[in-house]
Amino acid sequence: MYKHGQTQPRSRRGLLAAAAGVTAFGLAGCLGSAGEAEQGRAPLAERTLRYGGVMALSGGLGSVGEPIADAVELPAKQLDNSDLEADVELQIEDSETTARGGINAMRTLVDAGYPAIAGPLGSDVTLQAVQQASIPAEVVNCSPASTTPTLSILNDRGFSFRTAPDDSLQAAVAARLAADKHDASSAATLHIAGDYGRQLSGAFATSFGGEVQRQVSFDDEYEDPLAAALSGDPDLLFVIGYPEDGVEIFSHYYDGYEGDEVVFTTDGMMDSSLPGQVGEPMQNVYGTAPSSNGPGYDAFAERYKSEFGREPSIFTANGYDAAAVILLANAAAGENDGGAIRKQMRRVAADGGTKVTPDTLAEGIRHAAAGDPVEYRGASSEVVFDENGDVSGIDYQYFRYDADGFSVIEEISPEVGA
Repeated sequence: MYKHGQTQPRSRRGLLAAAAGVTAFGLAGCLGSAGEAEQGRAPLAERTLRYGGVMALSGGLGSVGEPIADAVELPAKQLDNSDLEADVELQIEDSETTARGGINAMRTLVDAGYPAIAGPLGSDVTLQAVQQASIPAEVVNCSPASTTPTLSILNDRGFSFRTAPDDSLQAAVAARLAADKHDASSAATLHIAGDYGRQLSGAFATSFGGEVQRQVSFDDEYEDPLAAALSGDPDLLFVIGYPEDGVEIFSHYYDGYEGDEVVFTTDGMMDSSLPGQVGEPMQNVYGTAPSSNGPGYDAFAERYKSEFGREPSIFTANGYDAAAVILLANAAAGENDGGAIRKQMRRVAADGGTKVTPDTLAEGIRHAAAGDPVEYRGASSEVVFDENGDVSGIDYQYFRYDADGFSVIEEISPEVGA
């Protein structure tokens, strides 16, 4: 039976107590049949697979965080509706899209005994939460929406993973599109303060073949930073932030400027409700974002739409994959222990073994729990983790805003070595 506990209430969901899951957690090391006892494994019928989620249910990423949280919850719902013998327990906490909120949410789940956590969302939130809460506690985290290159070089002792790609590739794609599609020879960047904005702005400046006039950061005030970024009359303005920031930035932009520059945004601001909130069609605004091109995407999308009544959106497939890999690694580990799950994260996604997709997750859990090798083939990508816990092989969407939201122009593959 699927048990769902959460401290922060979410729309469209009830609140279920997690106490029963804590008891089940204590039973995870019990021995079952003779064959399973020899392997030190409890039978699935005596196990509760526990995982947490640190999601941005409010704050700057709230509008995209809710759909991602739904995707993280979907594997638990899916397994509950299957004939899988094990119980699944999930607890989701709200980071509020702040570093302090992320740390508190992560600590809540760590203190509750969750051995692995999908999330957080947002690079700066993730950097703080994993370094101050999950890594010291030897709890695995797998972020579906943290893209800063800094995550690749953390001293994480192998506990930190992500299903979202490194932003260095997105910056190279955006710089190439700026020159090839828009003939831009000069640019300025306007980026949110912190690691996410600074790293992506710097990577764009490095990749762009023309002149980058200014790299301007913003925090809680938008009008003056926008004026500073546009003061040199650049051909292109590269804006990096979250949807909440986009409403403020583009409201000021269309109120005070002609709107004849080419503007680019990135994945963090990809939100179909943005033009409606700004009150402008935003037709001079383009963007880039990672696309979901994994072999399991169609199966995931069908399940997501059936369960939640809407199409998947940015990073939802990554959210599903983060939860699915954690569950497979938990089953393979045979216990709710972060160190044991860490050892299985790469193994359940590596080449070889029974292929597992979002359509066959329950069967994959059975194979993994029996000690059989499995190969998870994801919705967002193939989900093969390198030595840093990163994934590769992801293409990018090149999109344009319009009065109805946005439309994808084409899919772009990053150049090798970009």
